[in-house]
Amino acid sequence: MMTYSGLNLEIKLKKINPKDHRYIEILYNWNSNENQFEYFTCRPIHEYLNFEEYITSITKHIRNGVQFYVLKSINDKNTNIYGEISMFDYNPRNHSAEFGYYLPKQNRGKGLGRVMINLFLDLIFKDKDLNLHKIYATTASCNTPSIRLLEQFDFCLDGKLRDHYWIGNNKQDQFHYSLLKEEWDEKTRRPNCI
Repeated sequence: MMTYSGLNLEIKLKKINPKDHRYIEILYNWNSNENQFEYFTCRPIHEYLNFEEYITSITKHIRNGVQFYVLKSINDKNTNIYGEISMFDYNPRNHSAEFGYYLPKQNRGKGLGRVMINLFLDLIFKDKDLNLHKIYATTASCNTPSIRLLEQFDFCLDGKLRDHYWIGNNKQDQFHYSLLKEEWDEKTRRPNCI
């Protein structure tokens, strides 16, 4: 739980399960209305024909270990959500996982990404079942807001894959960032750092 002054709300992350149709429908609408997904992922972009196809895909991902969270108000009884963050490619042997995040256009530039990532990192690094040592993320070299966000949390730039994102006819490098649990623990012990 965290207080977010931009909307005068106390907000939290809620883990999504396949029965959370009301939240999944919002994610579907965000997905359907986003026309710049090529900036956010180097993976193939799926266009879903309908909500049923989308919920089937989300359910399959959850069954395969992907964890989806939405950023929402604690006191809000309706289904308003402000962003989505997910953890995937969990590797129990190496105690690592990748994560990705998304804010719809109307929620960008308001500090919500920072709040969402802060809550997420605190949650996953405290999860004794996951026992994570490292979390990592990738972003296109042209995605300055995402780069700034990761660097605000002291993610380390581990390297890049050259010409890995194709955005239209333009090629961009893919930056790889990581954060170790001990770095997060140290950061959260420092006053006024988050």
